[in-house]
Amino acid sequence: MINLTRDEAQLLLAGIRVLGHLTGRAPSPEELADLLQQSASSVRLHLVLLEDLGAIDLVKSAYETHAEVRDHLAVEGLPEEGGPEISEDLREFDRRKSEEAEKMSRLFDSGEHRDKQQKKMDQMGEDLKEFRKKKPLNPFGDD
Repeated sequence: MINLTRDEAQLLLAGIRVLGHLTGRAPSPEELADLLQQSASSVRLHLVLLEDLGAIDLVKSAYETHAEVRDHLAVEGLPEEGGPEISEDLREFDRRKSEEAEKMSRLFDSGEHRDKQQKKMDQMGEDLKEFRKKKPLNPFGDD
């Protein structure tokens, strides 16, 4: 289970208010993560906890999710000190995902993927030519 301290919850609520004031609309979890310089996955998990507490509403549309403050006093029951953190694991997960995305980007940008595809197509063309050269088997066994 993810532990959320009162200070973290109040920071998220303040971020929602600040971004709401600056943009004139409810912020997305990604915008909050950018503002607070935290990982987007961590912010999303904390927002779900705040929604479960009744402190915020997560308004989900077909394309985005936005956070709105519902009851800021609902976080007062949270502990001031946090227990074991999962944030390290989330940071590691985000780092691995970033590395994977960078690797895929390099693969497509370098043309390596295009070269592999071309080699594969050339090999398939050669295999087809060899297949056409072979004499088909006589189904009646008269060779």
